[in-house]
Amino acid sequence: MPAYIRPIGVLKSYIGDKPEAVVEPGRTLRATIAELGIPVDKVAMVLVNDAPQPKDYVLQDGDIARLIMAVSGG
Repeated sequence: MPAYIRPIGVLKSYIGDKPEAVVEPGRTLRATIAELGIPVDKVAMVLVNDAPQPKDYVLQDGDIARLIMAVSGG
């Protein structure tokens, strides 16, 4: 069973503006994010199945990981 990466906002542009990418489980979020071409340092938070997880979390079958970008301004 695959896992799913769902970038939020402008992070979608790194995966062709698609709502999600289907990925193989068993790799860390960090490695998977980099493989998708998303700059890891632009991802401020990751929610896996709606719970915060570190980028070293290993994706499991059926996981849904939402990537949230750091926002700055003033």
